[in-house]
Amino acid sequence: MRLRLADVTVRYGSRNAVREVNATINGGKVVVLLGPNASGKTTLLRTIAGLQIPSSGLVELDGANITKLKPHDRASRLAWVPSVAEVSSSFSLRRVVELGRYALGPSRQRVEDALAKVDLLNRSETLWYEASAGMRQRTAIARALAQRTPGGMLVLDEPTSALDLRHLRMVGDLLRQCASEGDIVVAAVHNIPFALDIGDEVLVLREGQLVLAGATGAVLTPGSLGDVFGVDLAWAADDAGNRHLVQP
Repeated sequence: MRLRLADVTVRYGSRNAVREVNATINGGKVVVLLGPNASGKTTLLRTIAGLQIPSSGLVELDGANITKLKPHDRASRLAWVPSVAEVSSSFSLRRVVELGRYALGPSRQRVEDALAKVDLLNRSETLWYEASAGMRQRTAIARALAQRTPGGMLVLDEPTSALDLRHLRMVGDLLRQCASEGDIVVAAVHNIPFALDIGDEVLVLREGQLVLAGATGAVLTPGSLGDVFGVDLAWAADDAGNRHLVQP
């Protein structure tokens, strides 16, 4: 699987939310998308997922224009996790995950496996409106896992913002596992230590433009990120010797 972005621009009226982004991402990698608020991360992810048509430029998945794929073909190649999942009916968490199979056909085993992977198998009959924010977020991830075809693409918009530390680690391991099975994993996050932990590569946006791209360890430095986010940053080591970016 190969994703190619060629001069991707998305305009809202006269404003460029994303401007002339170029990138190529191969399967087997976790790519982290970083940037300040309103830098264009969600717009770019929605464009990658085929939910937003670019004003100009092209998004290709294995040579096919993502916006031209038929629903079944798109569902078999990529799965999408929004930053906030919306469910308007009184569905159980299990039913929400089952909806991930809508375009591909039912699979009880895939649904069971997905619920187990996000630690929700024993809570699967909880109604959506009764679930915590973290449970809803894990349900949205499980829905994508139930839909996912190994060797395809996962696109996730801030998939860990409502998670506790244990489930943060769990989701990180899941994304790494998907990449090890050949997936392209593209995830927007705000947690820089988490990005350092899971990302093979990083894309950094500022005001809709791609300003940094490359191997995570090379790109995520105090100087580069401090410039993008407008803060002073430095490396600090914890008791285990792990490095973290902190504000001095």
